[in-house]
Amino acid sequence: MIKQPEITMQTRKNLADAFWQIYCEKRIEKITVKEITTKAGYNRSTFYEYYTDVYDVLEQIEASVLPDIEKHK
Repeated sequence: MIKQPEITMQTRKNLADAFWQIYCEKRIEKITVKEITTKAGYNRSTFYEYYTDVYDVLEQIEASVLPDIEKHK
């Protein structure tokens, strides 16, 4: 199946945004994939197409933000 890049990017963003909203309220150890997918409106299998676990979401968010931070130093 060929995925459309703009849909893939939006799905990844929606999952990351849902994670971030939950992460702002509770420790990462307490966050579940089910919480993230429920908040984002996807099923668990969709989550696992993009991330391996909740720690992977945080790592990918950090990786996307750090280059921008480095530019402003």
